Amino acid sequence: MQVDIVTPEKILFSESGVQIVTIPGIEGQMGLLDNHIPIVTFLKPGVINIENENKNYYFTTGGVADFKNNSLSILCQEIFNIKELTDQNINRLKNSANKKIEDINSSDHEIFISHSIIEELNLLKFR
Repeated sequence: MQVDIVTPEKILFSESGVQIVTIPGIEGQMGLLDNHIPIVTFLKPGVINIENENKNYYFTTGGVADFKNNSLSILCQEIFNIKELTDQNINRLKNSANKKIEDINSSDHEIFISHSIIEELNLLKFR
């Protein structure tokens, strides 16, 4: 399958021949293989696993995934290659999430996403 990960700034990943992709769908972890039914889903914060000759792992704070005709497009506001995710980035993401949680003007959705970001970043230590 063709997989493209796009941010507002750049195309982060674009390869064909990918065997399987696991995404953190809002409904739960979702594995996508060739010939999967078409789907559009929101992503919650978590890890995207891309398996082909190499394994690629990315941390996203959320986004949208669109799969059709053996092509997966992932659109993310923020995404990081886990190999390049620094303590500085992790601390910045956690601090930003904590500020949203403490802000009385934050919506329930923003608070939920912020808690999810912190939880998933803490889990990265064990992966």
